[in-house]
Amino acid sequence: MGYLDFLRAKTNDIVIGRKHDIKRSEPTVVDEDGKEIADDNEHEYDANSSTLQESEPYIDLSLNLTPEELAKRETAWFKFRLFLWDSYDKHPKEKKFLFKLDFFLMSSSMLGYFIKNLNQSNITTAYVNGMSEHYNMNKNQLNYLTTLWTVGYILGQIPSNLILHRISARYYLGGLEIIWAILTLLLITCKDLKSMYALRFFLGLTEAGYFPGLEYLVGSWYSKQELSKRSSFFACAGVAAGLVSGPLQQSILQNFQNSRYKPFQYMFIFDAVISFPIGIYTMFVDPNTPSTTTAWYWNKDDVLIALERRRRIGAQLNTREKYSWKKIKSFFTTWHIWVFPLVFLAYNNSGAAISQPTFTTWMKLDLKVSSYVYNTYPAILSGIGIAVTIFISYYADYIGGEKNHQFVAAFFICLIIGCSSLSYWDIPVNYHWLCYFLIGVPTSWGQPQIFSWVNRLLFEDDMKRNFVVVVTNTLAYVTGAWVPILVWNTKNQPEYFVGFTYTAVLSSFGLVMTGVAYYFTRRDNLRLQEKLATQNALLVESSSTDTDAPSVTEKLPSQVIVTEERV
Repeated sequence: MGYLDFLRAKTNDIVIGRKHDIKRSEPTVVDEDGKEIADDNEHEYDANSSTLQESEPYIDLSLNLTPEELAKRETAWFKFRLFLWDSYDKHPKEKKFLFKLDFFLMSSSMLGYFIKNLNQSNITTAYVNGMSEHYNMNKNQLNYLTTLWTVGYILGQIPSNLILHRISARYYLGGLEIIWAILTLLLITCKDLKSMYALRFFLGLTEAGYFPGLEYLVGSWYSKQELSKRSSFFACAGVAAGLVSGPLQQSILQNFQNSRYKPFQYMFIFDAVISFPIGIYTMFVDPNTPSTTTAWYWNKDDVLIALERRRRIGAQLNTREKYSWKKIKSFFTTWHIWVFPLVFLAYNNSGAAISQPTFTTWMKLDLKVSSYVYNTYPAILSGIGIAVTIFISYYADYIGGEKNHQFVAAFFICLIIGCSSLSYWDIPVNYHWLCYFLIGVPTSWGQPQIFSWVNRLLFEDDMKRNFVVVVTNTLAYVTGAWVPILVWNTKNQPEYFVGFTYTAVLSSFGLVMTGVAYYFTRRDNLRLQEKLATQNALLVESSSTDTDAPSVTEKLPSQVIVTEERV
């Protein structure tokens, strides 16, 4: 029996035979100064018991630090390096593991998400660079193209993620990338808008499973102190598509004026050519999940480390269990499935204030600037958004990964100010620039903070986490399929009074729902602390009545406090 077979057998024994055991984190033992004291005895709570159960670690990742090393960890230089990268204070084996995981998973995720967003946005870029004239698009055809893509995206979301939960992620996601590359290339063959409508629908269908699948995979490998950075990195890769799209189209305009194809068609060709090798790369390096991985770059210790990292945070592993109606119905008995989709709906639909050609048409029609300016200036917003998002994600992880609500709320506040001002429209030009800054830059950080929030709250139920992630993403596009036709009518460009007013109201709703999500998160944490305190008290009482067993105070070092920490 190979070591992967052995691990699967061990995983099945632990996760299937005792899948309710891994539900809560063990008590954290700290000294009177608040520093955690390592405990050689690993324990876990059984959800159906008030006693502690022994849980055998997959691999020992404990650190035996000398007083000098502990003192070093209190220095500003050490904390700065830890801020820059979170593996700095980990076991050497775990450092090597994280390096490989970050390199392969994040590189394939970022490249794939980059090309997905480039494909998704290329229709808008093409519209302002010759496509509207080529197809005589003088009505609402751009919104129809966007809507048909969205309809396909909605229909493919949930089925795609249910499939992903059961099969190899690397082949599935890589295959999707190759299929949408073929469909993108076929766009250059369209003689009229009807054939382009059909291709846009199927593009949405094939791209549907990619983003929620990535969010699920990232949440399957990283802890709450690591999630925001990684989720932000591949989100920024999507923003980088906007950074590249305009300058790429400008370069094409300059170099392919008298070629066989129109300049906007070369945008589709470039997107397809880039997508093919990325799809093959994904098939080669994507690691699947910790319990199903067969990646060629892992050694035996790496696989054990992956499983141990999930065990020690109380995360349930993917056993490729089939979804049943009973299981799916159970997801709707908790608040997560009702609140997070509304938060992301408000975020995603508010982002249309910058993803629609609002900024470019204002520069083109009102300011009368050259194509170079309106094709390249949006890239400045994307670049600033990437820088701000990365800093926020580093800070969010450094302070513990539990303040996602603050950054989500900040996003909605910026959108409320920017869109309410632009709905008035008759404002100074300099204030116009500021408003587009306020609606363009925060868009980058909202998405990773929302999904990091979802992933860290639902570690304990792998199937529920996967389902809530995909439903959260899907609902946002249900309204996105038809609302743009009503509120972002191209006849109203560049003022878009209805669109900006709608977005200001929607962002206000999103701010309220963020407060609701925070309320329920805090309530659940308090309930968990009360439950763990009760279990601790029962443990103390049980130990005091057992004269043969050592008491709890005998097991613990002197002058310590036992606290509970939410996973």
